[in-house]
Amino acid sequence: MIPIEFLEDYLNDQEDGLNKLLTWFLNLVMQLEAKEQIKAEPYPRVDSRKAHRNGCKERSLKTQVGELRLKKPQFREISFETKVFDRYSRVEKALINAVIESYLQGPSFLRMA
Repeated sequence: MIPIEFLEDYLNDQEDGLNKLLTWFLNLVMQLEAKEQIKAEPYPRVDSRKAHRNGCKERSLKTQVGELRLKKPQFREISFETKVFDRYSRVEKALINAVIESYLQGPSFLRMA
């Protein structure tokens, strides 16, 4: 799904549309965090790689807009660290900070879209 479709969903059904938009955005943020942590794209074999991906684990996050079902990346050699939610946390705490920080860092997230 592309961002314009999320906006159309939001205009048709604000609650569900916002839920889908936040889910898409936070999954994208975690994919970028994963790329930065292992110093490599998902598939290429490079010497700078610190770990190998091991799929994703579905996690729920309770927010003011409802429960989000997120795909948290996993690695084989190290544990994945994210700013989206604290370790073992299932309730919105760092969500607003993660969105603001991602916004302030600029549109680099568009490269993965």
